[in-house]
Amino acid sequence: MPDNMNLAGPADGPAGAPLMFPRMALYLRAHLDTSRRPKKPITARVSFPGLDDISLGEVGSEIIEKAYADSISKNHPFVGLIFKSVFSPLQLRQSGLAVAYIEIDGQDIACALLNITILSPTTALPSPA
Repeated sequence: MPDNMNLAGPADGPAGAPLMFPRMALYLRAHLDTSRRPKKPITARVSFPGLDDISLGEVGSEIIEKAYADSISKNHPFVGLIFKSVFSPLQLRQSGLAVAYIEIDGQDIACALLNITILSPTTALPSPA
């Protein structure tokens, strides 16, 4: 189930105006089975409604090998990889589903979902006086 976020600008603002976040952070943690090593670097990206996909970076083969060796030496069944990003500013123009993906060996895996609903100004609270 995705998380939900309802957004509204001021009631006296223009209809359809984009909403601006001064800062939004994204933290992805993937747990991979130690018995299945990726053959290629692992990449991550996020897709916000109405925007182009945003790359979150790549974990190269050298880091993957070290992470697998560390986990196996400690008899852990999984390897943890982390992607962190801060978007500043982030402008949202439309409602929809934001999805964060990790790509492993050419296969996209959805890791996080955020259902974004932009409310109309008539349903928003008025700006404080």
